[in-house]
Amino acid sequence: MSSQDLTEPMLRSIMKAERHIRSEYGTRMVGVMDTIGAHPHFAMMLQPGMVTVLSGRDDIDTMYKGSVENAAPQASRLLSQRATDWYVFVENVPTRLWVQSGEFKTVQTVTMFVTDDENGITGEYAWQRYYPPTPPVETDGELLPDRSLRNLQMHEDLLDAVCRGDAAALSASLTPDCIWAQRDYRSSTEGGEIVNLQSAPAAADFVCKCHAALNPVHVSILNRQVTDWFVFAEELWVVEPEAGERRQYRTAVVYAVDENGKFEAVLGFGKAMEALSPSAGKKMGLAFWPEGVGPDPRSHKGYPEG
Repeated sequence: MSSQDLTEPMLRSIMKAERHIRSEYGTRMVGVMDTIGAHPHFAMMLQPGMVTVLSGRDDIDTMYKGSVENAAPQASRLLSQRATDWYVFVENVPTRLWVQSGEFKTVQTVTMFVTDDENGITGEYAWQRYYPPTPPVETDGELLPDRSLRNLQMHEDLLDAVCRGDAAALSASLTPDCIWAQRDYRSSTEGGEIVNLQSAPAAADFVCKCHAALNPVHVSILNRQVTDWFVFAEELWVVEPEAGERRQYRTAVVYAVDENGKFEAVLGFGKAMEALSPSAGKKMGLAFWPEGVGPDPRSHKGYPEG
């Protein structure tokens, strides 16, 4: 396999995402649907703390046509980008013109575009920051990203709870009104089905039912970005459904963290289930080394010398 074989799928993925982004500027959204492929699912934060989940081209077309009466995109400034063969994730500082007030507003957002269709994107999952950044904490004279480290541990705890089907442990990391919009792997609907859950109990119930049907074995982290206000992760789930044969699927998820340090939204989608990769039998992408070390740099628990 040549490097071109690996590079071209990522370039085509970026091309589809940028074609969609470009279609939103100065067009009043005319032509934007030409950049969207079959069976799309969107989860968009249209107001602070509120997410609209949409499926199908008709609903998404209606959303775009209505959006021109509220806000017009003016500029984007991409702070970070992750691109694979099937999604593009960006951290952005966009400026929008609010139509009624005539006010220009610049905010901070994250967006994950699913790019797995030849004709365009099939998903957009977006969240906007709405509280001030958390300053680093001084530890032994060093400024450390204390909140980001806590968010990393919380993400690890959530994945562990999902693997065990532990409703109580999962709920402990979520706000009571957490928004959970992810692919339902129990569904055989073409293009997949997305759930739209609006509370921690509903999310926990969904996870427990999926656990019973899919029997997760472990999850490996393929990509992860952790900040003080979100975690983004591409996850490889190994499951053993009722049929007994181990299978895998990849998900890409935005975990939005509220001001008090809990996940208030879990937004993402995933590729179709497939045969197990040769190296997928072992859990990889560990967060802490050596194993047993925690996120608190003040503690030496788990260190060889500790």
